[in-house]
This record gives sequence, structure tokens and C-alpha cells, in this order.
Amino acid sequence: MRLFLCFTLVVIVTLLVSALFEHGRLVFFSREHTTLLKGFAISTVLWGHIGLAYHIYSIQWIAGIGVTLFLISSGYGLEASFNKNGLTNYWKKRVIAVIVPYWIIYLIAVVVIKSDYHLRNIMNVLLFVKANWYIPYILIIYVIYWFLKVIVIKFKLSQGVFYGLLFACFSLWFVIVSYYFIIESAPSLLARQMFAFPLGILFYDHYDKIRLFFTRRSMIMTILFLTIMILGIGMNVLINKSDFISSLPNLLNNILSLFTILPLAIVVIRFSCVFYPLFNNAGFKFMGIVSYEIYLIQYFSRDIVSSNSLSLYACLIVTLILAWGFYWFYSHFKKILMK
Repeated sequence: MRLFLCFTLVVIVTLLVSALFEHGRLVFFSREHTTLLKGFAISTVLWGHIGLAYHIYSIQWIAGIGVTLFLISSGYGLEASFNKNGLTNYWKKRVIAVIVPYWIIYLIAVVVIKSDYHLRNIMNVLLFVKANWYIPYILIIYVIYWFLKVIVIKFKLSQGVFYGLLFACFSLWFVIVSYYFIIESAPSLLARQMFAFPLGILFYDHYDKIRLFFTRRSMIMTILFLTIMILGIGMNVLINKSDFISSLPNLLNNILSLFTILPLAIVVIRFSCVFYPLFNNAGFKFMGIVSYEIYLIQYFSRDIVSSNSLSLYACLIVTLILAWGFYWFYSHFKKILMK
């Protein structure tokens, strides 16, 4: 535990120092802003997953904030892309950006490094059976979004109808997850950020109002976001510590979990807008650029962590170097695939 706290302190100090080199004002949910949000998000995911090596399970909700930020950014990005290009090359872009990197990294890790050439393991990777839960999760989101947009285009439905169908689909998925896809060690893992992606779509479609909501500086807004933060932290403590809450039916428990990490992700977005000199730093920028590569690689590199204090830093350094190397390689390979 002490080693992990020292490691956390070193990471925080490094990020604070990197803030000296980047401190410009951000345009709300511009590419630069979402890159920084992804950098913060993958930092929380990496930190939380490394904490698992020390059996510090109580901090996993912090990694959930990062996942929520990824999903909000993804919803915003897909809606922006649709309004610009429609569904042109929709699946081609998703396959090249998400699926192919996953296949390459997981096949190298599972088959080559672990020397496990069994056909079943190869098929498990290709069919996402061996994937961390987020990969099939985001692919299901892509399918839902594509399917609804096809319906909207074909039947010329209004945006209001699209919102209704979107909410209905995610609500149905929420119920299915609550009953049939329960992870015993983390019952709310698949459900607590369920409506983050639709929220990102709303961010794009109502950009001016949302931007004003997050960037306006007033005492009322400060009190409002402090209240949201207290609500998120309080609900996390209540769900994690209350025996009564844990004894409730899983569907009801998951409904309560919607008020845990999503409010805190909203507070992080507010923080990035108001305290941009601190948030807009070179560390988050670098982490954001290679965030997906880090996510894929850390699933294997975190096995480096041991009781040796240096293993923490070795894990971080190895993960970042491999992520940047793969990003550089794949950015060139992706151009070939797109052609």
C-alpha cells in the first residue's frame, strides 16, 4: 500500500511539473480538449488497474470515471462524424481504429509472447472472448448507434425520435446487463456508465448550451458542481460500504450506481474547463494521444507489478514506451488500410 501511495505521489508531481509547459485556454470539446480528457481518463484507468496488483479494490471506481469520460467523448465524436459524413465508411473506420489494433496487440501478447498457439486461444482473441470487458462493450455501442442511424435515415425520423430510440435501447441493454452479465467481483461494472455515450451525443447536438453550462463561472455554478461531486462521492461510499445496498436486487443496485461515477466525470469536465492551466499539460496530452494503445497494452503489462517498488515504475515506463511505439507503427499502417 505504501509503495502504491509513493508511486501515486510521483505521478501527480510529474503531471504538475508538465503543466508548466502547456497552459492555453481550451475550446470546449475541441479535439485538443477531448485528447486531454482521454489523457486524464487513461491515467485513472492505469492507476486503478495497477492498484489491483496490490489488492486495493476500493479505488476501482476512480478508473470508472476514466471509462465514463471515454464514452462521453466517443458519443460526441461519433455524432460529430455522422453530421459531417453520415454513415460513409462507418464500419471501415471502426474496424481500423478499434478492432485491428486490438487483434494485433492481443495476438502478439497471447500467442507470441506466451507461446500459446492453440487454435482455440487464437479464435478467442479474434472473437473478443479474451478481450477486456470494455472492447466488446464499445463494439455493442457502435452497433446500436449504427442501427439507429440507419433507421433514422431510412424512415426520415426526427432527432427527438432518435433520442427516444437511443434511450430505449440503452435502457434495455441496462436491464439485460443487470440480469445476465453480472461480474461477481464488480456487479455494477457494465452498468454504471451505461448512459455516458448518449450524454456525449447530447453534448454535440446541444453544444452551445452545454458549453455554457460547463464554462460559466459563478457562485451558483460552483455550488452546483460541488453538490454533484458530493453526490457522486457519497453514492460511491454508500454502495461500497453499505451491506443494505449490496443486499438489494442487482437491477436496483445498478440504478443507484448510475449516480456514482457519471456525476464525478461531469465534475472532471467542469474542472478541465475552469482550471485549464493545470489540466492542459503535456502529460495528459501525451497520454491522450496514445490512450487506446495504453489501454490495450496495460492489460498485459500490469503483470510486471510485484512487491518490488521499482516494478511500479517499470510497468508505467514499459507501458508508455510500447504504447507510443505501437502508435507510431500503426499510424503508418493505418494509412495503408484506409486506402
